[in-house]
Amino acid sequence: MNTTVDPVLRRLVDEQGAGLARGSGVTAPIAAVVIAEPGDRLTGLHGTLVLAVGARGDEAVALVRSAAAAGAAAVAVRGEVLPTPVHEAAAETGTPVLGIPAAVRWDTVEAEARRVIGESGGAGRATAQAEARRVPGADGGGGEDPVRAEVHGGRGETGGAGGSGPAVPHGDLFSLVQTVATLTRGVVSVEDTAHRVLAYSAGNDEADELRRRSILGRSCPEPYLALLREQGVYRRVRAGDGVVEVDARPELGARRRLVAGINAGSRPLGTLWVQEGDRPLAERADEVLRGAARLAASQLVDHYFHGDPSARLSSRAGLAHGLLTGRFDATALAAHLGIAPSASAAVVAVDLRVGEQPGDAGSGSGVSGSPSLDVCLAEAAGIVSVHAAAYRRNALVTLACGQIYAMLPDSDRTRQEDDGTGLVRWAGDVVAALRRHTGSAVQAVVAGTAARLDEIPAVKLRGHRALGLLARTPDRPVATYGELTAALLVRDVLDLMDRNTGLRHPGVTALLAHDREHNSELSRSLLRYLDGFGDAARVAKDLNVHPNTLRYRVRKALAVTGLDLNDPEHRLAATLHLRLAAEEEASDCPAGQPWPVNAVP
Repeated sequence: MNTTVDPVLRRLVDEQGAGLARGSGVTAPIAAVVIAEPGDRLTGLHGTLVLAVGARGDEAVALVRSAAAAGAAAVAVRGEVLPTPVHEAAAETGTPVLGIPAAVRWDTVEAEARRVIGESGGAGRATAQAEARRVPGADGGGGEDPVRAEVHGGRGETGGAGGSGPAVPHGDLFSLVQTVATLTRGVVSVEDTAHRVLAYSAGNDEADELRRRSILGRSCPEPYLALLREQGVYRRVRAGDGVVEVDARPELGARRRLVAGINAGSRPLGTLWVQEGDRPLAERADEVLRGAARLAASQLVDHYFHGDPSARLSSRAGLAHGLLTGRFDATALAAHLGIAPSASAAVVAVDLRVGEQPGDAGSGSGVSGSPSLDVCLAEAAGIVSVHAAAYRRNALVTLACGQIYAMLPDSDRTRQEDDGTGLVRWAGDVVAALRRHTGSAVQAVVAGTAARLDEIPAVKLRGHRALGLLARTPDRPVATYGELTAALLVRDVLDLMDRNTGLRHPGVTALLAHDREHNSELSRSLLRYLDGFGDAARVAKDLNVHPNTLRYRVRKALAVTGLDLNDPEHRLAATLHLRLAAEEEASDCPAGQPWPVNAVP
């Protein structure tokens, strides 16, 4: 059963020395505790103890009346001796008001009230109602002391009951900070311009004393804030998208930190922090932080303007997918996504190949279907998004065909700065990060650049085909479409021959039958000889045979097939047919061995 008002208030009066202005009428049971500040819109507070943080004088009176109108069971304000107007508001509204001494922290009041609620079985409802709320700093007053959002198990939200803005859901900011923590090896948090913690990474074993006091104690020490102001940290991060390093201050319990501003144009929206843990931060932690700050900007815009960031993210992801697949008009999409319709865009395709280790040849299908793969894809897409945003401000990342695609719009500046090698280096960095995170043989293809946004789907298809080919060489992490063009052309021809059994050279067909009948290696030797441009010495060394043995095999193969190696068309036809045969044999032989193991010359 729920605790009535009297036991909760009595505990706070007896153990914390709180003053009490009793209301009139029948008191309601308390089942939850929330935080409210002056100006907050209060609704649906039945059975709730409201902690009126930062409210003094007329603001306290107004908040008492507002909370009472919302159905609050009781209100706590700062001040052991309550002024007459507060007593009058309590009497008029019938709502009890507690006066909290200045020496008692608000988090102590909250913990004590929740303890009483829990002792009487109301903790479950209290926890549910407290999932979205704001928890203030220690002094409860105004000024420059920061306000911290309480976080339960790595999930914190602003707003909710008594909040001034919408909650920031777990699926966006929290996913983002967790991705940043993974990439940087640090402890990560996002704060708004009032120093409220909006989200932070789960698992805080490596959090320093300052971070623990900021999140668990809901109060950042003023000496550290003064230090940041003195060093001009906030001024510098608000001036652009640079990353600022803040040195460790052991005397303040603070380890080394990096901070980036989250800005919408010239308007500051907040800051993104990464604190160094037991290990040094990753080598390119600053680039990760810069990209993540750009991604966080759109989410904080929604936060400030009471939008729905989860809906916005879903919409942006859907539109990005439409741009990639050509389902929507590219010009209209470009305007909505903030990209110039005339912009060109590079496309990079990424295949996780989950479960395959580097060195394992695979199909590279990357088709989604299992929950575990879907989770891996979502996490990997977050990592790619952070890297992409750091590389190109308007980058778009989406999933398609079980693979990840990054669309990187060009500007005049990026075209001048990137000679093509920069994009390959970027793709290499992304693959390296994903391989470390997933342990899989992740591969990427720089598919090319679409001259216009409506050409992106065609470039995407090139990337998809190239990934399938690249899977045959899993030790190769990154390739460009240009590097794979010849192999893709051969692949198309072999696929055509595979579908049409009439496209065969009869002489090569006879040679393959001869090898099967006599358990010989004439076919394999001839293909290696053709691939080696007739260099008998080198090919024989690769085959671990004497050059005269190789020459004998080639002469015998020519006798069986009737091929004339002086004719380039004979050489081409033989090479294609032998390649196709090797692939067919490889699919049937153990360990991918495409030719008889114990063959005779």
